Formats: sequence, structure tokens, C-alpha cells
Amino acid sequence: MPLTMKELLLVQDNIKMTENSIKFMDACSQMAVDPQVKGLCQSMVREHQQDLQKLIGHVNSSTTVQ
Repeated sequence: MPLTMKELLLVQDNIKMTENSIKFMDACSQMAVDPQVKGLCQSMVREHQQDLQKLIGHVNSSTTVQ
């Protein structure tokens, strides 16, 4: 289904926010000393990476309409 330009811009903004979340959670994971906290952060990174792939897929699979 084609996205409107507004929808496309919203998805692109969401992609940027997700990328920032991945970077933040990855940094938290690297700084964490507690193994449970480290594991939680790593899990969140994986989940956000999956979300990012879905968002990118939406952008790649759609054409925009005016």
C-alpha cells in the first residue's frame, strides 16, 4: 500500500528515533556491570533492531502518493 508523503516522513522520523535508541541501549550494555542489566540492554538492542528492519521494509516496499 502506498504511503503518503506525511506517512513516509513519520516513518523516517521513527527510523531515526529507533536508531538512536539502539545506540543508547548498546552503550548502556557496554557500561553495565550487572549481568542481568547487561542482558536486558542487549535484548532491547535486538528488539529495536528487529523494529528498525520492519520500518525500513515499509519504506522500501511502498511508493509514495501525494
